Amino acid sequence: MLEKIKENPLDYKGYLEYGKYLENVNLKQAYLTYENALFYCQDELVKIEIQNKLDEITYRQGKVEPASIVILSYNNRQLTQQCIESIRETTPESAREIVIVDNNSQDDSVEYLRQQDDIVLVENDFNAGFPGGCNIGIKASKKENDIFLLNNDTILCANSLYTLRMGLYEKDNYGAAGSVTNNASNNQTVIEDNLNINEYKKFGLKTNICEKNFEYNLMLIGFAILIKRQVLNIVGLLDEQFSPGNYEDDDYGLRVLKAGFQNVLVHNSFIIHLGGKSFISDARKQLMLNNNMKLKEKYHLKSEFDSSYYLHSDFSHAFFGNYVRKINEESRLLEVNCEMGAILTHLAYEHPNIDFYGLGQSIQCATISRHLEGVHIEHYFDIENNPFRTMKFDLIALDCSKFKKDELSKYLSVLKDMLSENGKLIVLAKNQSYYMNWYPIMQGETKSSLSLDTVYCKDIDEMMKKLDLKVESWTFYFGNISEEVKSKIEAIQNIVGENSKFLIESTAYILHK
Repeated sequence: MLEKIKENPLDYKGYLEYGKYLENVNLKQAYLTYENALFYCQDELVKIEIQNKLDEITYRQGKVEPASIVILSYNNRQLTQQCIESIRETTPESAREIVIVDNNSQDDSVEYLRQQDDIVLVENDFNAGFPGGCNIGIKASKKENDIFLLNNDTILCANSLYTLRMGLYEKDNYGAAGSVTNNASNNQTVIEDNLNINEYKKFGLKTNICEKNFEYNLMLIGFAILIKRQVLNIVGLLDEQFSPGNYEDDDYGLRVLKAGFQNVLVHNSFIIHLGGKSFISDARKQLMLNNNMKLKEKYHLKSEFDSSYYLHSDFSHAFFGNYVRKINEESRLLEVNCEMGAILTHLAYEHPNIDFYGLGQSIQCATISRHLEGVHIEHYFDIENNPFRTMKFDLIALDCSKFKKDELSKYLSVLKDMLSENGKLIVLAKNQSYYMNWYPIMQGETKSSLSLDTVYCKDIDEMMKKLDLKVESWTFYFGNISEEVKSKIEAIQNIVGENSKFLIESTAYILHK
């Protein structure tokens, strides 16, 4: 059914055929698809036919209002111009309103913008920052339109906005949608960041095909976020306490979830993100620290809370994500102390036939993550009385750095009992011999980093014997060590013997009954 679109994503015929199918499946997506067919069609008679279809769907209450594309401009006129031109080249006029908020540029940006007759221009005489500027742009947009917050350092590819809107309107409870790119965190990067613009456009042309390829996320990176108007009216504007920028997108994603809607990452909507043009690195680091503290205070989160609670973590994926590929489909997996469940949602996207469960000790985190589709996350006070206590799991993941040593026996005995007949327990523990535990003393400091409360590998070894748990295999995780220090540690290791494992920060054990 989508073969014609795949063969030629710029030909109206495939969209016309797909639109007819969607009329009986999803009327709003049918409207979007006919609108795209009209954009690509050059045959005047067929264009009349397509417009009649759009009018008919409008009469049937299936019309999707345009997206007001809100872009902030602050100097960098060439970037803004490039972004605007990509919008014009790739989207129908009927699908968008371009709203530019200039944050008091000192170059020729305003002069250029004043000459554009297809944009709504707001000229600030001060720099309102990112959240403040976006809010000004939202207020200047048409009140019925969806809102597409787009960085000026982006370039839309063919069908970028079309597939993003298709993703947003897949379900009624999808509140915000984000695109994949070449330069972003949160697992939204899908291609290396060293190609030229034409290579990215070719990639976008192949990627932006209207297949269902969505991932539930706790939040979406703010370089490109599409928000349904009805959701915006409920959730509200961006929080300006995060001005001039950073963490306002994190906050907004959590608010969307708390309101009962989903954030979806649309993997078949690719947008080029040039990135790194607006912030001075040192200033940005301090800004991120300050705004992270504001986010903690807003959600009453504990002091150690950081972005790993709700962003996809490469380390967490390496810890047990790679092992998930080895278990059977239709298995049941539990992550203990999963924070907000970021790694679980990503694994659920990669392995849709596995049931993913999570336990979290933070009431605030669980209040938000409980709304996530695709995973089952609950709060627990005591591992012995956790909500999933009577269930059996094929794989249970436990990071021992998230609780104290005196709780280890209780955790392992309970989790052993929760394993299915052939279930596995993957346990991550710190290496007591890791160089950071003793190297500071060699440098003249008075204390090592060893802690009486920390679970180390030797504690796992002792507890395995007591509980009759057996090691199937293990994986070493090496610390991030500078080359200068690494050579010194290796020299020491060569003297005392290779078994000391000074470069290994932690070990993951695969255990079974």
